[in-house]
Amino acid sequence: VAWGNTMFAKAPRPNAAEAGASWRVLRGGIGVNVSAPEPESGVTVNANMHALNVDAWRVLAQQVNRSSSASGTNPTTSSTTSAAASEDKADSEAAADMQVAQYLDPDVLAARADELVVLGKKLDDVVVGASHQKGVWQANINSHQVAGYLTWYEGKGRGLGKVTTRLSSLIIPESAAQDVTELLDGKETTTRMPSLDIMADNFELFNKKLGHLELIANNTRVAGQREWRISKLLLDNPDAQLQASGKWLNREGEGGMTSLSYELAMKDAGKMLERFGFAHVLRGGEGQMKGDISWKGMPFALDIPSLSGHLKLDMTAGQFLKVEPGAAKLLSVLSLQSLPKLLKLDFHDVFSEGFAFDGISANAQINKGVLETKDLKMRSVQATVAMEGSADIAHETQNLYVVVMPEFNVGTASVVYALAVNPVVGLGSYLAQLFLRDPLTKALTFQYQITGSWKEPNVAKVEARIPKAVLDATKPPEKP
Repeated sequence: VAWGNTMFAKAPRPNAAEAGASWRVLRGGIGVNVSAPEPESGVTVNANMHALNVDAWRVLAQQVNRSSSASGTNPTTSSTTSAAASEDKADSEAAADMQVAQYLDPDVLAARADELVVLGKKLDDVVVGASHQKGVWQANINSHQVAGYLTWYEGKGRGLGKVTTRLSSLIIPESAAQDVTELLDGKETTTRMPSLDIMADNFELFNKKLGHLELIANNTRVAGQREWRISKLLLDNPDAQLQASGKWLNREGEGGMTSLSYELAMKDAGKMLERFGFAHVLRGGEGQMKGDISWKGMPFALDIPSLSGHLKLDMTAGQFLKVEPGAAKLLSVLSLQSLPKLLKLDFHDVFSEGFAFDGISANAQINKGVLETKDLKMRSVQATVAMEGSADIAHETQNLYVVVMPEFNVGTASVVYALAVNPVVGLGSYLAQLFLRDPLTKALTFQYQITGSWKEPNVAKVEARIPKAVLDATKPPEKP
């Protein structure tokens, strides 16, 4: 068969000797813009075209197969002539459908295309070789977005089975964000998405180079509802390693709910932030952050107003840089850039060019986008900073009580540092222990209340928030 100069097909088939026997394809080949291949067995498609939609081809083959299966069902035997005629007609239709189906369902696909659509995803500049046997596709693929080996176990019914990949490259461009949103936001998401077992040496998401990726996820049923469960998520690059697990429950009409337990090991926090688009806000920084968080919406779209959970941070050897407006604004709050603007006589040299720290430790709770901490401490050779209060991430406002303790001598520094590295209950307890050990430190301690917006904070000196009994105990003796 030839269709102009575009499509060619060739399929040797025997004509059985039995009366009424169906034609059966021994082997066949379809060529699109190339000569039809002649395989030794099975059906092979070789295509060189601008656009190839594998999904549409697969749906057509399934429709033909379903039609042939339905037509091939033998009706109840009847002695009437009309029943016999109906049966003869059904057999004839089944034979015709089977003759079409055997040409459309290839065992081997070789394709070169500018655009290829498979599993709802569009790939560019594609060269692919795939085989299909007993419901399993195996493919080697090279494209702008994906390069490597893929196995797809076709699912039954509405499910899409399981996809296993071992890739050298996986790139999801920013232009695909809307496609991902539409896929995840569908009413039948948890049955339309295949289970995933993905490994990629080079993973790039929305123009952010995230390094090595491992992802294992599947659909499951919990309390009568479908849940997309991530049993393993690993992102590993020279700057950091993220390990996480979680789930996403897509409740219709509610936008779904995502929850995640994570542990982030940072080798260079500044370079890690650069990978996420926040350049020149932090230099160095090594340590870890871990916790549990949840938010309304999809896994890849963090919804700040609904964000809740807790986190624990422990980091050493870094420096906050001058954060420009619009980039990592929360870090500008933590680095206390507002202090040198209004209190130049106190600690201008310490904070104006970026606070260099030996260590940062904190525990924090997040409730509907508001982060609250009672024991954030930053240590450096120049000063120790302790902080408690809240920061509204969604509205970019703050209400923080900040204590700054300069390091004037080695003895004081050792006491301040020893208390700062040990976990305590709240800032008040920390200061109480410090002042009882070294009463002189109280006179050298500065305390501030920072309120208002992140962009235009209000900074005011305040009195110590220490119990009166402690303050009295640390007062110098009155002169007789």
